[in-house]
Amino acid sequence: MTDQKGSYKQIVKATTIFGGANLFKVLAALLKGKLLALFLGPDGMGINSLFVSSTNVITNVTGLGLNFSAVRNISQAKESGDISKFSKTLSVFKKLVMFTALFGFAATILLSPLLSRFTFGSDKYVISFVLLGLMVFFTALSSGYASIIQGVRDIKNYGKQIVVSSLLSLVAIAPLYYFFRMDAIIPALIAGAFITYLVVLYYSKESGAIKVNVGRREVIAEGREMLKLGIAMMVATSIGALMHYLVNTFVTNYGSLSDQGLYQAAISITNQSVGLIFSAMAVDFYPKLAAVCNDNSKVREMVNQQGEVMVLISAPILAMLVVFSPLAIRVLLSAEFLPSADMVRIFALGMLFKAASYSIGAISFAKGDKRVFFVLEGLYTNFSMLLFLALGYIVGGLMGLAWSFTIMHAVYLAVIIFVTGKLYKYRLSANYIKIFLIQLFFITTAAVSSLVLDNVSAIAVGISTIALSFIFSYRELDKLIGVKSLLDKVLKRKV
Repeated sequence: MTDQKGSYKQIVKATTIFGGANLFKVLAALLKGKLLALFLGPDGMGINSLFVSSTNVITNVTGLGLNFSAVRNISQAKESGDISKFSKTLSVFKKLVMFTALFGFAATILLSPLLSRFTFGSDKYVISFVLLGLMVFFTALSSGYASIIQGVRDIKNYGKQIVVSSLLSLVAIAPLYYFFRMDAIIPALIAGAFITYLVVLYYSKESGAIKVNVGRREVIAEGREMLKLGIAMMVATSIGALMHYLVNTFVTNYGSLSDQGLYQAAISITNQSVGLIFSAMAVDFYPKLAAVCNDNSKVREMVNQQGEVMVLISAPILAMLVVFSPLAIRVLLSAEFLPSADMVRIFALGMLFKAASYSIGAISFAKGDKRVFFVLEGLYTNFSMLLFLALGYIVGGLMGLAWSFTIMHAVYLAVIIFVTGKLYKYRLSANYIKIFLIQLFFITTAAVSSLVLDNVSAIAVGISTIALSFIFSYRELDKLIGVKSLLDKVLKRKV
């Protein structure tokens, strides 16, 4: 029991540390969204999201998944204690990252006419996409060097690079949007990517490696393992980026640019509300899961513990988002985006299903099971997203998008539980099931009441569910890690 409590404490500790850093990133993203909303409006936000989603496809494809797969190799080389092996691994990885960055840069330029025509239906934005080749280049480099910091589990510097890059990027791009409005979109995207690269490069230098020269043959030989798993991850994430891009273009062309802007605003607010929790847990969780990947009983225990904490922390936040979505939109965006308030409520419900499946979905990747990971995360998840969202929009417009998002993630949770149970003997713990169902009841109650009751009654019911969700999470976390005793210790220290 003591070991279990220690394990839960480690999860919460890592989440708190990384979450604190990611909070700055989220706040910066929210402020950036506010700037876009104020100075560009729904149309401008829609154009910005189309540029980002289209270049993300290029970044994911040309990145070959190295920023994901290399974390495992770097972590293992670091833990081996062999400084020469570790330094060689880093040197190989850096060369591969530079190649992928140049590849992405060239691909964006070559495909710029096609990207402009497919995305916007004209050649008006060819030069814009050519310039965005620089954004793809710097994004690839910064993602690669961030993987080094994550691989060595340098919590301090990982947090620093997130905070510093987020703040500096915001300070740099704010004047651009203020003075140049729509004309600032491309310069702002490039500037943000460049600043992030410089910051990540600075903090990755403290990895502890020594200088090692490696030739082309060594790069190919040593990088083969990274590339095998990386390409599987690349295909999966690229399909995801492509599906997101296709959803955006479908909404724009079937509906309107304004609808696309409202959809993007709603999904962005929802993702950012709990995104920092997902990001925080991923940084520490994946390397630890990979270390025990051959022991199914340890995998099952770690995944359930991670999932329980994930749901307990994210559920009260999502409940607040459901109840106060109009306020969140006014504060974070503008009154112009209020039509997306009900979308946010339903997206929040779907996000709880995503939170519940998050840790389970990492099992196949941690085990290095490329085929299963590709089928589940690459094909099934992404094609079902495109199908559900497209049909949802055709049938029910913007609210159809929201409901289809929730249904898709509910179905995925059932599928991932079934598949991992068959292949890896994974099963949900009784405590995990209890936690999820109770929090699902609270959030569903808040969401449904907000849609069918008058404002006063909906807020009364909503605040009650928020309180109950917080109380339940507090009591469960107290059982798992002793929250009350930890708070008492902190308060005594301050006194």
